[in-house]
Amino acid sequence: MKFNRKYVVAAAIIALIAIPLMIKAGRGESSKEVEIAVAGNQAIRPTILASGVLAYLTEVNLTSEVVAKVREILVEEGDTVEKGQLLLRLDPESYRNAIEREEASRRQGLISIQRQRLALALAEKKLERGAQLFERKMIGQSEYDDLRNGRDLARVELQSSEEAVRRADAILGEARDQFSKTDIRSPISGVIVALPIKVGETAIASTNAFAGAQLMQIADTSAIQAELKVDEADISKIAVGQDVNVYAAAYPDLALKGKVHQIALAPTLENQGRSYEVTALLETPKDISLRSGMSARADIFLGDGGEKLAVPVEAVGTDVDEKKKVTRFVWVDRDGVARKVVVQTGLSDDSWEEITSGLKPGDRVITGPGKTVRGLVEGERIRQAEAKPGKDGADDKDAGSDAEDDADTGDAGE
Repeated sequence: MKFNRKYVVAAAIIALIAIPLMIKAGRGESSKEVEIAVAGNQAIRPTILASGVLAYLTEVNLTSEVVAKVREILVEEGDTVEKGQLLLRLDPESYRNAIEREEASRRQGLISIQRQRLALALAEKKLERGAQLFERKMIGQSEYDDLRNGRDLARVELQSSEEAVRRADAILGEARDQFSKTDIRSPISGVIVALPIKVGETAIASTNAFAGAQLMQIADTSAIQAELKVDEADISKIAVGQDVNVYAAAYPDLALKGKVHQIALAPTLENQGRSYEVTALLETPKDISLRSGMSARADIFLGDGGEKLAVPVEAVGTDVDEKKKVTRFVWVDRDGVARKVVVQTGLSDDSWEEITSGLKPGDRVITGPGKTVRGLVEGERIRQAEAKPGKDGADDKDAGSDAEDDADTGDAGE
């Protein structure tokens, strides 16, 4: 009897331990442990990454309109100049000679006009006397016609001389204009950012990259923009007015706020790829120094950052049927059972994806683990995984403490 009593006591202890474990195991055999998030309003702001360079908003490459040697340079690189200020003088001697030559030609034209006017007056008097003689039958028709033709020819020669003077005036005006262009003045107010020409070099009237073609570069450094390259796959999402954060290479941690100002219509080819130039106007802080040509990267924000009904991006799956029709879906916890719900999606960022239809706030959406979610079937029983300490620090600790308190209370109840 003593021996049997020991076995009975041992069997009772084993039963007390094993039965609750079997019950718990029985409850979990037909359910999968999953992670669940509640659908709710979230701030979604997707971005498109782009790279490019900074450039001054107003930048002028100053070139000469005449060919002449540089006689005097009145500014230095880095100087601040005003619009209309004299910057540089070219040798004007050849253009001054051209003015004197054309002035002499004009004076000759005026003398010719005076001569033709006298000749016309004389021809008119001869014609007048000839008319009187013709009426008296003292000269014939042929002589009278010669007098009239002489008068008409004098008129034509006078008109020709007057036109010659007008032509001389035009040529003289052009010569004076060329002479005035030997004084190079600033077309804008700004700063001299480049000054490649030197005294004694010849300025060339050309826009090509020849020596002497560029005199200097002037820029308004108070305003700067970012010239960004956006891939052709993303350009349809860009619109004027969208917010942009630009990070210059010299200030990689400083976000320069701006807005999309202009979108190129024609693409540029680069490394067998196509991209479009997007210009963004920037709000430049006064305590930093930005320069044209600095490389930069940018985040172009597509949304307004407003709150929208959303779920974690990992919760949204995709089905593609035989006709290649794409369907988006999520798994939802309905009273401990997995249900597949077809949804319509909108904007998304790195964390959240907007749900435009199919869900309502408060729906419990299954987010993971990924392997478990991929293996779910409609109607399968599920249970929420216990909370684990993670990113939230104190909240996770509090949640863990509450769970332990509940466990202790449960044990006490048992």
